[in-house]
Amino acid sequence: MRASASAALLSAALCALVLSGCRPDVGSSQGGGSQAGNARTDGTGDLIGQVLFMATGAFDVQSTQKARVPGGLRRAVWEDRVPLDARRVVIQYDSDARPMTWMLELTEPGFTARDVAGADARAVRTAQGEGLRPGPASRLRDTLVLTRTDGLKILTRSYATQVEPELLGAFQPAP
Repeated sequence: MRASASAALLSAALCALVLSGCRPDVGSSQGGGSQAGNARTDGTGDLIGQVLFMATGAFDVQSTQKARVPGGLRRAVWEDRVPLDARRVVIQYDSDARPMTWMLELTEPGFTARDVAGADARAVRTAQGEGLRPGPASRLRDTLVLTRTDGLKILTRSYATQVEPELLGAFQPAP
């Protein structure tokens, strides 16, 4: 009996260590605690991981506002304790297909579209302006990164199909 209790305790401790290593370190200061202009949003330097954590809802509990929007979508806004290096973050998503159908708007990010899209990203022109398509090896390969005057907009192909079909041309293969 004692051996099984020790094994259970060891298993629980190991699980806690593994899970704490998977959680991104958000930091306590606004913007995730990183320096402006640095692609690192935490101590790991995994900007893409942070974007994906945001997109899939890992930080929703910290959002300033949550709302339903027309078209069966939901929106969450961060203005305080922003999990990414940005002044403000808005995510709009389809709650039935969140990992695939989302759009992030980042106001005054401390990183560039190229930092998010990667060095092998392809430049595209859209009805909303210049953008980048991450390369095929990127974890964001099925997204479009648009540059705006005050920040960035990152959206998935599925989101474009459902909400902004005028952007679908950017998802076509390179000529």
